[in-house]
Amino acid sequence: MSSKKQRRAARRTDVPRVSTPERARFFSLATLADSPLAALVITAMVYLRCLQNGLVYDDHEMIILNRYIGDWAMVWRSFVNDSWWFRNPLSLPQSAYYRPLQDVWLTVNYHLFGFAPVGWHLAIVSVHLVAVYLVFRIARELSPLRWTPTIAATVFGVMPIHAQAVIWPTAIPLPMSAAFELAAFLFFIRSERDQTSRIIAPVFFAMALLSHESAVVFPLIIAAYVLLIASPSTMTLRDRLVRAGLRAAPFFIAVAIYLIIRREVLGFITRLNVTNPMTAAQGWLTLPSALGTYAMLLIMPWRAGPVHPIDIVASASSTEFYLPTLALAGLIGSAAVALWNDARRATWLFWAIWMALAVAPVLDLRAFSPLALVEDRYLYMASVAWCIAIADLAIGFVASVEASGWLLTAASAVVIAGFAASLFHVQSFWHDEIALFGTCVEMAPGSTLCHDRLGLALKARGDKEDAEREFLIAQDLEPNDGANLYNLGLVHAEMGRGEEALGELKRALAMLPDAPAVAYIDLAKLADSIGKDDEREDALHHAERLPDGVMQVLIARGQIAMTHQDYANAENLARDATARDPRNADGWELLGAALIKENRMSDALAAYEEALKLRPNASLERSVRALRARVSSGNGH
Repeated sequence: MSSKKQRRAARRTDVPRVSTPERARFFSLATLADSPLAALVITAMVYLRCLQNGLVYDDHEMIILNRYIGDWAMVWRSFVNDSWWFRNPLSLPQSAYYRPLQDVWLTVNYHLFGFAPVGWHLAIVSVHLVAVYLVFRIARELSPLRWTPTIAATVFGVMPIHAQAVIWPTAIPLPMSAAFELAAFLFFIRSERDQTSRIIAPVFFAMALLSHESAVVFPLIIAAYVLLIASPSTMTLRDRLVRAGLRAAPFFIAVAIYLIIRREVLGFITRLNVTNPMTAAQGWLTLPSALGTYAMLLIMPWRAGPVHPIDIVASASSTEFYLPTLALAGLIGSAAVALWNDARRATWLFWAIWMALAVAPVLDLRAFSPLALVEDRYLYMASVAWCIAIADLAIGFVASVEASGWLLTAASAVVIAGFAASLFHVQSFWHDEIALFGTCVEMAPGSTLCHDRLGLALKARGDKEDAEREFLIAQDLEPNDGANLYNLGLVHAEMGRGEEALGELKRALAMLPDAPAVAYIDLAKLADSIGKDDEREDALHHAERLPDGVMQVLIARGQIAMTHQDYANAENLARDATARDPRNADGWELLGAALIKENRMSDALAAYEEALKLRPNASLERSVRALRARVSSGNGH
C-alpha cells in the first residue's frame, strides 16, 4: 500500500477517543481537544459585550421594583409561593410558575451586586460557562471522536439563539435548570463506575426541577440513554426496558414529589394563559408552525431575536399547517434514511429523543401569551444534543476527506466565527428597553404589545411625541386594548393635554374591570391637576374599595398635598400611613420627601433609610447618599 493510501486509511479509522500517534500528527493543535479552555475563553470573550447592557422588561418588576428583594425572608417565602408572589402577596398565586431557586438567585444577586447591571450579567454568563463546561464533559463521555467535545462546546457557547437566555437576567431559570440537568446527566453517566454519583445525580436533578418546570422530562432522557446506549447489546429489548425504568426510577420519584409540592403551592399543576385566545384544536393545528420555527432556529441560529411571531392556525387546509408539517416530515425522514445504516444509529436516535423531549414542555401553546409561542431560550437544553450530534456528524464526515485536518480546522473556525459575530450583534437587542422593543416592533410589526412597550420606553426617556406615536399605532391595531389606551392617556397628560387625557383614562378603566387601585389614583391625580376636585374624590373613593386601596389612597392624598405645597399636611398623612403599616415603604418615602421640603434633613434621612430597608430602589439609594453627604457636612437640621 502506498504511503498516501496509508494516510487515508489512518484518517478513516481515526475514531477512538484515546490518543494515538496518528492522531497527534493529524491535528497540530491536538492538546486543545483535551481541554474545555478554548470553548470557555471564546464564549466568555463574545459575551463581554453584554456587560454594558441594562436591565429590561421583567427585570424591572422582578428586580428593581421588587420590594422584597433585599429581605432574606424572600428565600424561604419563595419555596412556599409562586415565582411572582412578591408582586402582590395578598392575592396568590400571581403566576403559573413554581421556581423557588429563581427567587433565591434574585435575592443573592441583589445582596452581591445591588442594582448594578454588570454584576447581574456576569452572574448569568457564569452559569452559561458552567453549562459550556458540562457540554464538553458529556461529549467526552459519549463521543468516540476526539475533537467533538471542543467543537460542540464552543458552538454551544456562541450559538446566537442563547443570547436571550444568557444576557437577560430574569431569564436565569432556563440556563440554571439546564446546568443542573447537565450536571445530573454527567454524574449519572459516571455512576456505572462511581457509586457516589448515584446519589449526586438525583440531587442535581431536584435543583433543576426547582429552577424550571421543563426539567420534568429529564427522567425520560435518562431512560432513553440507558435503553439505547448504556445497556449491553446482548440484552433483550424487554430487559433493557426494565433496566431503563429501574435506573430512571429515582428521577421519576423526584418528579412526583415536585408535582405534589407544585400542586400544593399553586393550587394546580398547569393552567392556560388568559391572554391566549387559542382553542384546543387551534393549538394542535399551530403546533407544526411552532416546531418548524424551532427547527429553523437550530439550523439557522443567526435568526435569533426577542420575538418570533406565530399566526394562530385555524384550518388543516392552511399553508401554515401543511407546509411546516411536510417540511418536518421530510427533514425527519431524510435524517432517518441517511443514518439508519450507521453503526452509531442508536446514539443519533438518543440525541434526537433528547431534542424532542427538551422542547416538549413548551409545546402546550395555549399556556403562553400569543407573542411568546416560540422563544429562543426554550431551545437552550435541546441545543446541547444538537451541538454534540452535529459536531460528531461533521467530524466523522470530514475525517474521510483528503486534507481533512485542515478542512476541519477551517470549517470549525468559519462556523464558530460566524456564530460569534452573530451573537455579538444579537446581544445589542437587549441593551435597553428602546433597543429591545424597537427590535420587537421590527420583527412583529403587528404586535400591540411591542408597540405599547416601546411607547412606555420612549415615555420613560422623555420622548413624548414618539411615545404617543407608538401608543396610537397600538390603538389602531387593537382599539379595545384598555391598558394601551391608559398609557396613551398618561403620555397625553405629560404633554399638557389634560382634558383629553382624562377622557382616555376614564374609557380605559371602563375596559379594565380588574384595574388596581393605583390606576384610579393616577386618574385622581390627573383630575386634581386640572382642577376637577369632584372627579378626583370619586376616583379616590373607588380606589379605597379595591384591595390594599385604603393605604394607597392615604399615601396618594399625601402626594397630592405635596403638589399643592401643603407639606405639613403631607407629613401628617405620611405619619398616619407609617403608623398604620410600619412596613410600607411608600409611606416612609413620602415622609422623607415632606421633611426635605420642611428643611429637616436629618429626619428626612432617617425616613428615607427606613424606606430603603423595606424596598431597595436605585433612585432612593442615590437620594440617601446625597442626604447623608448633606447631613454630614452640617447642611441638615
